[in-house]
Formats: sequence, structure tokens, C-alpha cells
Amino acid sequence: MKRSFTALLLTATLLPTGTVLAAEQGNTPTAVEQVAVTSEIAPIPPAIQKTMGKLFALQPAFKQLHIQMSSPNETSKIFSVSLADDSNDGMIGPSAYLTFDMKTGELRSFDLKIKEWASEKKPSTALAKEKAEQFLISWLGAEGRKQFGEPTSTGSGSSTSYDKDQKPTTWAERRVQFPLVLNNIPVSSREFPCMEVDGAGHVVRFDYNPPNLKNISVPTTDHIRSAEDMKKQLITADNLALQYEEEQPETYGYPQKGTQKTKPVLRYDLLNVYGTFDAQTGKPINSMTGEELKQASPFLAPWKIVHIHPQGNKLITHSEKETAEILSKVFDLDFSQMRIQKSDMPSSTSREQDPYTHYYGSNQKDSSINVSVEKASGLITNASLDINEENNRPATVSKEEAFPTALAFIEKYSSPTAKELEVHYMIFEEEQPPAWADKEKNDTFLRNERKNHHFLFQERHEGIPIMDRSYIVTVDAVTGKVISFSIVPYKEKLSLPVPEGIVSKEKATESFLQNKKLKLEYLWPSYFGQDGPAPILTYRWEHFENAIDYVDAFTGNYVKIPIEWNDEE
Repeated sequence: MKRSFTALLLTATLLPTGTVLAAEQGNTPTAVEQVAVTSEIAPIPPAIQKTMGKLFALQPAFKQLHIQMSSPNETSKIFSVSLADDSNDGMIGPSAYLTFDMKTGELRSFDLKIKEWASEKKPSTALAKEKAEQFLISWLGAEGRKQFGEPTSTGSGSSTSYDKDQKPTTWAERRVQFPLVLNNIPVSSREFPCMEVDGAGHVVRFDYNPPNLKNISVPTTDHIRSAEDMKKQLITADNLALQYEEEQPETYGYPQKGTQKTKPVLRYDLLNVYGTFDAQTGKPINSMTGEELKQASPFLAPWKIVHIHPQGNKLITHSEKETAEILSKVFDLDFSQMRIQKSDMPSSTSREQDPYTHYYGSNQKDSSINVSVEKASGLITNASLDINEENNRPATVSKEEAFPTALAFIEKYSSPTAKELEVHYMIFEEEQPPAWADKEKNDTFLRNERKNHHFLFQERHEGIPIMDRSYIVTVDAVTGKVISFSIVPYKEKLSLPVPEGIVSKEKATESFLQNKKLKLEYLWPSYFGQDGPAPILTYRWEHFENAIDYVDAFTGNYVKIPIEWNDEE
């Protein structure tokens, strides 16, 4: 029997505990049936009913749905409600999923899908921000809106459902989020309101888990260092790297549209351009724990410099069958029980422009593989194998034992240009939980994964690394075999300028100091859903999300390359 939301609200307070509400269809409930509580349907608390009433008045599309499930979660203290039109007989109909704070009844999230709203068209960034702004003001009021900063758009996405006849229905949305503001400083954390808006301007998703500011000591700016003083600590000659970029584009487009105009450059790069720094000490901060980041970057200094004789072999494929045969030999593994097929994700503008074909495969033992193939050449550029049956075995192969295997792979499949390589051994240490995190909850999220051996090989010219000519090989720490690789497109020769007459690192440092800017932010650590005890004042570089910068090694000029997110329609 369908349980309409209107009937539920009108009669919930009249029923004793331990009953569930059901009403006949119609605009006015004329009969109420008391039925035994099931695991799927739990009585909805009055505070949550009130919130639902407010939400449904703001978005009437919810009213056409019926309650399918309502359930409290005593661990997370979240109450969930699932709604749908259950008269579609296997066809795609409207549905919604809502979550609430069990203590306060406040809305934490909703996800609304209406078949009539389905469209692969995404809204413009301006429309998405406008509609998200309107919803936030309507939901929190003008005063509540003041606690957040200006909206930003963090991209777009889509989701697809299939009916009983496997006919797809796709909804496309653009994401908008609002930063929490404390003491007129934005908070960098996961605790801001985030919404998704469809092509017609409907807010179809809402997420917000507000931080509890009671008894929280929010640090002030009284004892922090100035941005200019901090820059002098972060921008030094020791923090610069001289590197080639063989194909430096005028803009970075994601997804890329058409053929990019490029040129070879020799550039100085600031190594600590990505990061969050303590506003008092300047030390890099781990955004999950709020503690000093102790793991050094694997790219500061190479582990080894090697000279090889590239064989120039190419992994060329034109079908799923060829892909399986080739990778079976590369990985020395029987692929007869693993079916490899093209990704069947729905087509979109970005996918049509993707220069790669993507394959995936799995078997009954939960082992899987993911593969990327360059469309123009058929070259397999990436492949990653996950052998489930090996995951629980202890590691027996050392870094030194694994390296010859990785080097042999590179010598076999690298381009003729890869005669001199610098090698970086990439270490991915297991994240240690902070002292403030609940250790019992940590066990739910932490995985005791074996540490395999990851080697990054970067081509060099005149002893200088080439940024866009790098290879990655992963060797299994149990079997000693290659289980993952990433290789750059094949090339017979390079076109790079001779490194003569370049400016000094000191000159490049001055250029960075004159042009780069820091911005002050609060970082609120969040460790697998557990919030830290208080926010931390930090500095981050301005505009690093929207541009990549460097200093031209020949002129000493500061250069900024914009990043353009080409998902507007």
C-alpha cells in the first residue's frame, strides 16, 4: 500500500509508538491503517516531519512520491527516508533519498530524480550559481546565508539509470558549493553546503553537514606571520626545479577541445606550489589530520639516474581480443577467465573528445583490470591490474629486487628518446590517524594494503628532466611481476632548446616573489568523516586551481598558463 507523505504528516502525531502510517490515495486522507513496524519503515520523528514539510513546500516535486523506506542509524545518528513512485512496473520513475540529523531533525542531504527532468544538457555556471543561491537563501534565510562566502562551481557530472528493457535515462548536473566563513576568512573543508543543479535550473541534490561551533576555539590572526614574510620562506632557490616541457600549451583545457597549439620551453617550477601551510610556522599541513606533513615529495631528488638502450616496442591493439592477448603476455597472466570490454558509460561531449578508448575487465575471483588506448594510434598507454587473490599474501620482494623488472619493462617499451632517465621511487605511506580521531571508527576505513613498488621514470635531455615524458611502472611486492604501467606516446626524436644563456635560480626566485600571492584560509581537518577539534589558520597559493605558472628560464619572465574547464554548453 502506498504511504503518501501528506497523509503521514497529518496523522503521525495521533498514532502510538510502534505503528506505521498508510493512507488511501487521494488529496485528503480518508482512512488510516495501522500496520506492524518493519525493518524498512520506521516512524518518522516530528522534528524530521517538520523539515520535510518545509522542503516539500519549497520543491513540490517531492509530493508526487511515496515513502518506500524510513530508517534510523544509531551509529551515524542519521535518519534516512527513501521515496519513489512505485507504479512504474520496472520502468524509470521519480525517486528521492533524504537524510536528516536524528537529534535536531535538520536536513543533511537530498537526491531527487524526476524522469521528466532527465537531460544530458548541463546548466551554465552562471545559472547553476544563481539557482543554488536562491535555494540557499530560501532554505536558511537571508541571515543564515551570511555565514557562507561566494559560490564556486567545482565541475559537472552525470548519472544514468536503466529500466527493465535496459533503456538508459541520463541526468546531467553542475556542482556548486559555498565556503563557510569565520572571522571573514573562508574555511577549507568538506563542511560547506554543496548542491547540484540540472540544465533547467532545478536543485536536484543538496549536501550539508554543518560543523558544531559550540565550545570551539577558532584561532585569530593575532599571532600569524604576514603573507609577504611567509612567501620569503616558501620561495627559495632550493625550492625551484629546472625542467623542460616539450609541448607547453597556451592554455590547459579540460576536456581538451581540438588541437592545442604548443611549443617547447625550459622553465623554472616552484616545487611546493600545491599545498597548505601553517600560518605561523610555514610547515606543510596534512589536510586530513591537521598535523605537519612529514612525507617528503618523491620528486625533490631522483633515486637513481640510468642510461638504457630503448627497444621501441609498441603495445598496439584494435580490439578487446587483441588487448587481452597483449596484456596477458605483458603481465604474464592467464586472461582466459577475464573478459575485457569497452567502457559502456553514456556518451557525452567530453567522452566524444576523449583521445583515449577505455577498457575494463574482471573475473569471478574479483580480480580486475583497467586499460586506456590512444585512439589515433591504438597504443596501450595505461593498464592497471588488481589481483584479489594476491592481496592478503605478505610482501617478499624488496625495492632493489623489483627495480630490474621495472627497468626491463621500460627498456622494452619506451621511445628511442628515453636514453637517459631519472628514477623516482614513489612511496605511499599508510595515513596514520590523528590523536583526536576515534580509533574504533578508524578501523572501518583503514585498509591494511600491501605496499607495492612504484617507479617513475622521467626522460632527460642535457641532464634536465622533461616533464611531459614520464613513465610509471608498478611491481607487485609478492610476485615480483609488473602489475601496472603508464607510458607516454611514442616518439622518434625530441625538439628542445639548448640550455644556454639561462637565468639563475636566484633571478627566477625574484620573479616568483614579485608575482605569486598567498591567501589566508581556515583548514578544518576531516579524517574519514571525523571532524578535527578546531580549524587551523593556513596559507595557500592564490589561483592554483585555475592556472599553472612558471618562470621562463631564458627570459626570467613570470608566465601564467590558464586552466579552462571546457564543460559549458
